[in-house]
Amino acid sequence: MKTIAITVAILASRFVNESSARGTINMNKELKKVVKFDKNKWPIKKNETAFVKVSFKINEAGKIEILEMNYSHEKMKSQLTKKLLKMEIKQHYNCDKIYNYNFTFKKI
Repeated sequence: MKTIAITVAILASRFVNESSARGTINMNKELKKVVKFDKNKWPIKKNETAFVKVSFKINEAGKIEILEMNYSHEKMKSQLTKKLLKMEIKQHYNCDKIYNYNFTFKKI
């Protein structure tokens, strides 16, 4: 029983120390601030769907570094890339964390 309690205490203290040292960021909230599109300017046709899958990390300067992208529509990818590269993260974040997002666009 003592072994279990000590293990839990070590794991809990490790989690608290890492989260306060590195900080956490709500990436969904940050993306919603910047990744906004006027649907009238989307380069896709009515009832057409486009997707962009992107993997990125945040560098030490707080800028997005895109690691990999997969997409179905070149112009939607270009528009999304421009918006991501304009982002500047000022909150605490982990430079080693890789974020993976799937964006789906459908013009109705």
